[in-house]
This record gives sequence, structure tokens and C-alpha cells, in this order.
Amino acid sequence: MSYDKRKGWRGPVSTNNQLTNWNNNLDKHRLEKSINWDLAIVKKIDKFSVEIETEKEISGTIKYENISWVKREFNEVLKVGDIIYVENLKENIFALRQLPEVNGGIVVMDPFTGRVLALSGGFSFKKSEFNRATQALRQPGSAFKPFIYALALENGYTPSTLILDAPLVLEQGSDLKMWKPENYGKKFYGPSTLRMGLEKSRNLMTVRIAQDLGLKKIVNFSKQLGIYENPSELLSIALGSAETTLLKLTSAYSSFVNGGKLVKPIMIDRIQDSEGNTIFNNEKRKCSNCDQISFLSENYPNIEDEFLQIFSAETAYQMTSILEGAVQNGTGRNLKDLNLDLGGKTGTTNDNTDTWFIGFTSKLAIGVYVGSDNPKSLGRYETGAQTALPIFKSFVKNAIKKEDARPFKVADNIVMRVIDPITGKKPDTDTKSTIIEVYKDLQTYKIPNQDINNRLKNNNILRFY
Repeated sequence: MSYDKRKGWRGPVSTNNQLTNWNNNLDKHRLEKSINWDLAIVKKIDKFSVEIETEKEISGTIKYENISWVKREFNEVLKVGDIIYVENLKENIFALRQLPEVNGGIVVMDPFTGRVLALSGGFSFKKSEFNRATQALRQPGSAFKPFIYALALENGYTPSTLILDAPLVLEQGSDLKMWKPENYGKKFYGPSTLRMGLEKSRNLMTVRIAQDLGLKKIVNFSKQLGIYENPSELLSIALGSAETTLLKLTSAYSSFVNGGKLVKPIMIDRIQDSEGNTIFNNEKRKCSNCDQISFLSENYPNIEDEFLQIFSAETAYQMTSILEGAVQNGTGRNLKDLNLDLGGKTGTTNDNTDTWFIGFTSKLAIGVYVGSDNPKSLGRYETGAQTALPIFKSFVKNAIKKEDARPFKVADNIVMRVIDPITGKKPDTDTKSTIIEVYKDLQTYKIPNQDINNRLKNNNILRFY
């Protein structure tokens, strides 16, 4: 609705010159009761207000402040006989509404079990039964980048590894144009740390990492996580050019919270027959000693799972820390004022066609998608931070309390060091600011950096212009 208001008023639902029996044959325009909108007809227009009658024959008024988003006078927007959507704000005072042209979805999951706790696949089921959370195949854009960086951390990189952020031109094959990826904003920042590359969503750094890792590793990794089934081996996959669903992507993000394990979405917990017998159970975990523990005992049950370990718990925590940084310092910084422990990443595709925000707390993984059913540009500046992130923020603000968003659990074999965020090295007397960086035990400041940088420099498929 917020996005739709930014694009202005498109006109009434219909017009009826007969002010009596006007609410006949309007079934196709009626929405769910949960949306809480009414159909109404304009009866009278004054300079600062409009008199309406709802289909429930309730008379009311729309005041000028309740159409401020239209940015026009009443007589430029409406005329007597127009049938419109309205929302009752308080007694006999209504606000003008219109059905959004764009749509989207939200998924809320338990990252430790895969249970889908809440899911919405669109604005109105009566208007469209298409589920944008489970059925819409869309490009995730930069929301896929965290998996490139996770794979890098599994292959010798550290959060402070320096990667060149500079123009890059690549061959795509015979009879195809040269590919010249660019950063959003078309600027380049020189050597930057891996953490900075993800926090600021730098495309060129991501492509260089992908080149070093190799496409086969990336494709296999994405298939293991269940993001893609059979993606094309093109370097643009690193920037989220392949298609997936919101449910699959949100499920993959769960691996950052749960220590690198693969969980599959569970829509149905269990099914019982009429006598209470369980005939289907989706619980994949086992409690090895539950029957031997009294509720009066001080012992705790030992719950075991057999989830596949996709990447190490140390890498998962490093990624969690970096995605917390994306909220504090990067593309998700509009969430900072919530003062909660949150991680997450925005996603925006070419021409701002599809927009995403996938984030998490220590207990929940939450994914949001916004786009058109017939893909088209949402408009200039309509990025994931502008369209999808506010929906995520609204949900978190209303559903999650401070005690439910506790600090993330630190993995074993993790050490923390104070470093210069610009150079990725130990701070010296000239360092203006510092951060606490997360390393796997036994990693140092220099050796992994030098090793990776030499690989990048000697990699003959990298060409700098």
C-alpha cells in the first residue's frame, strides 16, 4: 500500500450515475473481511471533504488529510457517482484506498526445525489465488549474495580478506556481448574487506569472489541448500540472476541461524484421525531420553536432529555477524532504530523489477518479496530497502519483543579481534575507527589475506580495466 501511494491515484473502481441500488453487481470488486475495506459511492464533493455512502448504507466523510497521498484537490480526484474503496478510521470518518497493482509475499519460519509459522502469498486471495511465497519464481538479486560469501568463508577467505572493487569486463561466450557488471550507484571503491563487500552489497567484489571459487562450487552449493534445482552455469548467478521462490530462499537463510544445517520447510506438523491417532508426523528430531526424565528432575532432555550439515557452524556465525553488520551499517540500516539483534540482506534485480528483504532473529527467519505478477520495473529508487524492508520492519515491530530477539549464539572455535574495518588489519596509531571482527580459530590477520590476494592476482580470468 505504501508503494502504491507513492505512485499516485489511478481512479475509481467504477462509476454509477444512479445513486440508488448502486451496490448491485459488485461481487468481483469485493475483498476479504480481513482487509477491512468497504465499497462506497461518492454522494457529494466539497472543497475539503467528500460525503460517501458505503454498501452497508453507512454515511460517512472523507476529509482532505485522508487523501493527502493523492496530492490533488478533491474535485480533481473524484466525482459524484464514483465507486471507491474506503477504510473506516473512526466513527463516520473514512480514508480513500485503492487496490495495489504490485503484490508480494512474506514467510516466517523456525530456523531450527523448518516449521513455517506464518505465510502470506498476496494482498487478496479473492483477487488472485496465486501464491507469491511458494509459486512465484523470481530472481533474488543481491539477496543471494550471502551464499557466495559463505562459500568464500568455507574456502579460505576471512571477513577481513581484501577484494578489489574496480571495473570488470568479461566474455560471456561466442556471439554474446561482453558483460560489464556495475555497482549500484556506478561507483568503485578499490580494495575492500569481504565484510564491507556484503554489508554494502558490492557487485564487482561478489563477481571476483565467484570467479575465484568457480561456478561448479557455487551451483552445487546452491542446489545443496535447495535454493535452485538446475541453474545455468553463468557467472551472473553470483548476483542472483537465477530464479527461486521466497519460501526456498528464506529456508536457506535459516542455515545462518542454526549453525549451517539444512532445514526443509514444514507446512503441516502432523495429522490425526478422528480418534486422535497420529497418522502423519513431520517432526524430524528425536528426544533420546525423554521417557527417563521427570518434570521434577534437574536434567534436561537431549533433542537430536539428523539435519545435513551444509557448512560449518563457524562459517554460519561469521555470516550472521556480517549480516548483522548489513543492518547496522549497510543496506538494511533502516532497521537500526528497532534496537533489536537482527541480521538480514536486501535484494534488488535489474531495473528494480523484484525486491526482497530476507532477515532473521535468534529464533525466526523472515523473508519478504515485492514485485509485479507480470514482471516489470517498480520504478527508479524502488529497491529492496525501499519496498520490501518496510514490510519486514512492520512485522518485526508488531510481532517480536526484545526478549525474543536475543544475541546470536557464538559458535565454538571462534575468536574475536579488534581490526581496522578499512584495511582489515590490526589497528595502528593512524586508525580512525575499529570494529570487532569474527575469525575461525587459528586464522591470522595476514596469512589468509595474502594467500587469497595472490590467488586473485594470479587468476588469469580476472581482467582489470
